[in-house]
Amino acid sequence: MVKKEEKVVKPEKVKNTSEEKIEPKPTQNEEITTEKPEEAKEKPQNETIEDVELEKVKIISDDKIETKSIPNEEITIEKPEKAKEKLQTKIEEEIEVEVKEETKDVVEDDELEDSAGENFEQMLEDTLVNIKQLEIGDKVAGEIINITDSYIFVTLGGKRDVYAEKLDYVAESGELSFKVGDTLEGYIVKDTETETLIAKSLVSVNLNILHDAFEEKIPVNGKVQSMTKGGYIIDISGIKAFCPISHIDDKIVIEPKKFMNGSYDFRIIDFKDKGRNIVVSRKKIMEAEKKKLRKEILKELELDTIVDGVVTRLTNFGAFIDIGGVDGLLHISQFSWGHIDSPSEILNIGDEIKAKVIKIKGDKISLSMKALQENPVEAALRELTEGEVLTCKVVRNLSFGSFVEIKPGVEGLIPISELSRGRRINNPSEVVKEGDIVEAQVLKINLDDQKISLSLKALQPDPWEVINETINENDVVTGVIENVVNFGAFIKISDGLTGLLPASKLKIAQVTLDSKNVGEEYKVRVVKIDKAARRISLEPTNMPESVEDDKNSWHKYKKESKQNHVSEDNPFANL
Repeated sequence: MVKKEEKVVKPEKVKNTSEEKIEPKPTQNEEITTEKPEEAKEKPQNETIEDVELEKVKIISDDKIETKSIPNEEITIEKPEKAKEKLQTKIEEEIEVEVKEETKDVVEDDELEDSAGENFEQMLEDTLVNIKQLEIGDKVAGEIINITDSYIFVTLGGKRDVYAEKLDYVAESGELSFKVGDTLEGYIVKDTETETLIAKSLVSVNLNILHDAFEEKIPVNGKVQSMTKGGYIIDISGIKAFCPISHIDDKIVIEPKKFMNGSYDFRIIDFKDKGRNIVVSRKKIMEAEKKKLRKEILKELELDTIVDGVVTRLTNFGAFIDIGGVDGLLHISQFSWGHIDSPSEILNIGDEIKAKVIKIKGDKISLSMKALQENPVEAALRELTEGEVLTCKVVRNLSFGSFVEIKPGVEGLIPISELSRGRRINNPSEVVKEGDIVEAQVLKINLDDQKISLSLKALQPDPWEVINETINENDVVTGVIENVVNFGAFIKISDGLTGLLPASKLKIAQVTLDSKNVGEEYKVRVVKIDKAARRISLEPTNMPESVEDDKNSWHKYKKESKQNHVSEDNPFANL
């Protein structure tokens, strides 16, 4: 078998320059690898064709292998499987590179956007800082951008838009002289997060502020400008208000002129007619401050504490004492151990005193000057003796007797039964009057109850012992009708001597007496005097003949006397 002779073609030298390119075309199942132009440029420019090693390109096929020499490039034609695998790897690498480049571009774009956002926020913040903050009372001006039936809307440029009430800028004729595009000036009267209202004048500003102060109960400062009927005219930032004289102070105003031209804090208690009628009170603020101070003082104040105070007010039942910003009551019974009729006997407004806290109930404080004084009753009880005669002053008359002052702070009682001897008494005022000076004898001293019982009767002579010096039987005397009862009439002949005119004798004499005749003088004849029984029997002077005494009448008289006699049922009954 004759073998075919294989031809070997030697590679021919091919001239190569930097401008020439060889682009081999790939055939089926072949792979062409070509260097990138950049890689080619990286090779030295002085390299010649001779210095370049001509590499062989192997073409593998079923029936022949053909080798060609190509300068500066290597073309390898491999098996289809390897060529496909290599191509797939290269494509994946190129895709990865492209994704990285695209991601890098996106990140760079985001960074640019974030930077731009930050710059915008900073610019906005800088702009807002430079905008002047609006405050109540500021004067502003801006262009009118809209006019409605009720409002005028104005822009303040970089500031937010504001609005005004249309009626505030309407002329007396009722027409509005402004139109859209005109400049409108005004004062800030309301400024919140959602709206800003302007007004034509500062008076509106002040009125709005005062109205807010009225609703929120915020104190405002004002000056007493003048006096008027019933109070004062107060100037509050150019607005006139009225303060009643009873509200200029928390005490009774004695010198109204002393508040003139003074500046004080007031609370608005009435706001009417859009500010044309404003009523203020300084008293409300002072009371609120005292109430707060009272709570603080009450926390620290204790019973039996001795305090310094100033008399601020006198009443018929006591005095009010200022003890450091709060008032305490000093009752008239706590002024002194002695009896007093009026607080003004001892104290005057403005007097400085010392007092003891004797009671705290809620926010009420009770004081006593008497508690700081020695109890004179204890000393008097040790000094007085029973049977001693004292000069006393009648201070009170009650149904059961009269109270007398023995010495300042020491009182005693004269029971009604001890006011007069041999006399029937219905009320102590029949014998003594309040303020009378009398001589009384000490009957009994009770050390445990600190009570003293006295008597006027004990110092009076017994009229029955000297009755013969006053009247005798068959004497005609003029007496006073003391009482008329169903069994007769009692006639007072003299102090301690009372006789009975029996009803039977009145009937014989045809005389009629009743309660209407009590107190009238009546002439009688003394029929009989029973000194042992202390009875006096009387008859009318016009009796036809002498009539025997009616013993039953005297029995009734005795019984009636017991019924009418004042019992010892009184506070000093057991003395």
